[in-house]
Amino acid sequence: MNSYYKGWIDGVLSVDNSDLTGFYWSYESCLQTTSYDGAHVTKEFIQYMSNYIHSNGLELVWIPTIGDRTMEQVKTFCAIPTLAKYFNHVFVQPHYYQTTKLSDGSDYTFQELVRRVGWMASKGLSIEMEADNSIIGEKSNCAYCKSTQGTWEDDHFKEKVGCDESPTPETEEECINRACDYYRAITEVNPSAFSTRAYYFGTDLRVVDKVRSKCPDW
Repeated sequence: MNSYYKGWIDGVLSVDNSDLTGFYWSYESCLQTTSYDGAHVTKEFIQYMSNYIHSNGLELVWIPTIGDRTMEQVKTFCAIPTLAKYFNHVFVQPHYYQTTKLSDGSDYTFQELVRRVGWMASKGLSIEMEADNSIIGEKSNCAYCKSTQGTWEDDHFKEKVGCDESPTPETEEECINRACDYYRAITEVNPSAFSTRAYYFGTDLRVVDKVRSKCPDW
């Protein structure tokens, strides 16, 4: 009742804004409300926040990330399906565009992406389509413009985040293809599985245009 978040929501609601349709829950951890979540968010807190926002006639949206976890880890540790009922829309971030390796060191292949898309569809979840400014030749986080593709630290596979150099035309094309894999995976599972989608495209709408020039249904 007296949390920072309620005060923040009340502050927003105190402003007359006919364009306001809802709130985005910005904590992206798929582990929240579980014993593995260091932030110690409770299901009761999520439920109260959801009820409070909905009582004001507004929506609540969540875009959690499953990161580089294996599919088995996602099914075992991630609380997304159990929390989905408190949100109007849940768009899962596959994290496929950003990395080519999973936490156990195995390859994050297209078929692994298909497995995740199938899991989302089976749970009634939606998807975030991911791309970024790497596609328009700027430093960003596409997996193919990371300088380190294989080191082991603390028994966990890690990739260096971010482009050290601007992407080459060849790298841009690889990044576009990886972004297009999202829609290709959807078509393998069910072309009509996600009636709504969220989009991450960096900071420039040209990213969307360029991806769609290669795969129009992205």
